[in-house]
Amino acid sequence: MRRTLAVAAVGALVMLGGTLTANASGDSKRGDDHEGSNRAYEIALIGDAPYGDTGRVQFPRVIDEINANHRLAFTVFDGDIKNGSERCDQPQYDLAVKNFASFRRPLVYVPGDNEWTDCDRPSNGSYDPNERLALIRRTFAATPDSLGQRTLKLERQTPAYPENVRWQYGAVTYVGLNIPGSDNNAPQFDASGKQIDGDQAEYTARNAANLEWLDRGFAAAREAGSKAVVVVLQADMWTDEPTAHFADTKRKLAQLSIAFPGQVLLVNGDTHVFKVDKPLTDAKNQVIQNVTRVQTFGSAQNHWVSAEIDPKDPEVFTFHEHIVAANLPTYVSP
Repeated sequence: MRRTLAVAAVGALVMLGGTLTANASGDSKRGDDHEGSNRAYEIALIGDAPYGDTGRVQFPRVIDEINANHRLAFTVFDGDIKNGSERCDQPQYDLAVKNFASFRRPLVYVPGDNEWTDCDRPSNGSYDPNERLALIRRTFAATPDSLGQRTLKLERQTPAYPENVRWQYGAVTYVGLNIPGSDNNAPQFDASGKQIDGDQAEYTARNAANLEWLDRGFAAAREAGSKAVVVVLQADMWTDEPTAHFADTKRKLAQLSIAFPGQVLLVNGDTHVFKVDKPLTDAKNQVIQNVTRVQTFGSAQNHWVSAEIDPKDPEVFTFHEHIVAANLPTYVSP
């Protein structure tokens, strides 16, 4: 089932156009060649899946629908390959590798909290989060290519932060960041002042790297003459309490977006509720109108979202929710 959202109704008017500058490749398995600036295409937006036994049954149906949609250029997965109470054992990562490899077109993944920052929970196996993050980097960020049967060429930030990525597709610059829920892995304290979660050194270094990568992403967009920047991360920086340690990211996004002549699209997961809104504000709490946020389905809602990009359309970005009929529950009338 597909429902089209009127972009004007949700305030998500994004003006795109100009000359496409996607990387071309002679490799037939690559998906980063995009012919012509006037060809419309779509991208799929997903995350927070599969969660538990139900998710492991339903998520392949989402993949099947995405694979069957031949207009899609690539898929973005905005974190959480399992739920927050499942163990962070190797089979979870192996399943994600298998799932991502089943996408016929490119898939770009950014990490979520459930697969690393939350792994120190006893229910998760009491793993060292930094060791699990190292596993994620080895498993999903070891090459310059995206995941999927066809691939996109990605620019990775550094060997220390290979999960932070950037790629150019047409007139749009895409930036992926490791900004997870659970307050960005910053230290958390109980009422007595004892630290109960988080890692100050890890947070401080990665936060600085993320801010630098945002700067570089917007600079690359200007250099390419991009009409829009798409920023992908996992955390819901507004409602996933606590949110104090997302302040630097929001401030940097506000500064860069105000100075950017085009439009900015923020894609996140974590809250599992599909939403299109404009949550970013300036120093006077005024809504920054050239920034739109799309929050993806997840958890018990195993569906997907697409963004249609049509340079011929003055609005260019149109969002669609795709409800997978087979994943709907049996409703009980109140």
